[in-house]
Amino acid sequence: MSQSDEAAGELADLYAFISGALADPPDESGVERLAAERFPRDASPQALANGYQRLRQWQAGVDDPAEAAAELGRVHTRLFVGPRPRMQIHESWYADDYLGEPLAAVKRSYRDLGIRPSSDLREEADHAAVEFAALAMLARDGDDDLRRAFLTIHGWWLPELATDVQEMADHPFYEAVGWLIDGVFEADTYLLSLDPADLEPGYDLSSSQDEAPSSLFGE
Repeated sequence: MSQSDEAAGELADLYAFISGALADPPDESGVERLAAERFPRDASPQALANGYQRLRQWQAGVDDPAEAAAELGRVHTRLFVGPRPRMQIHESWYADDYLGEPLAAVKRSYRDLGIRPSSDLREEADHAAVEFAALAMLARDGDDDLRRAFLTIHGWWLPELATDVQEMADHPFYEAVGWLIDGVFEADTYLLSLDPADLEPGYDLSSSQDEAPSSLFGE
């Protein structure tokens, strides 16, 4: 396995962990497994180290897995579910066109890349959990070009999402998730030679709805 393949595998694991945490809080068995996990004490970039540090902080407070799982359920509901969630973690929300053209654009990108989001994910296609699951799949497949294409169009909002989760979570586990989003994005854009400052939506919100939409590959 090449160094690049090994890095992509580690990124795939991070993407999958983030996706799972944003979709549903860990249940009791998940808490038991995570509480026993040995997270790295040194990681690069610094955002990953910050995320692992907060996960260790959370681990130190886990005495009863069932109680910890119930607490994470309450935090997850308050943050992402509601009835009045603190956050809407959809690309279309960050694009100020909630469940509009950005959602359609993400669906076109999945079609172009041959991605079929897991039926286990109940969220809309532009929900962060679904997009991170797609990135995990692309990283595990080892096709840097396809992952680069997806991040070029749909990665623009992830740094802001990371900051928002860090600031709104008010809980070490989900603060950790926010830092891990930040870190995996920084690591993957570096690996793929992408400049985060150059990333922007791959769709024109000002265009007429009657115009034919462009695909990921400009077809």
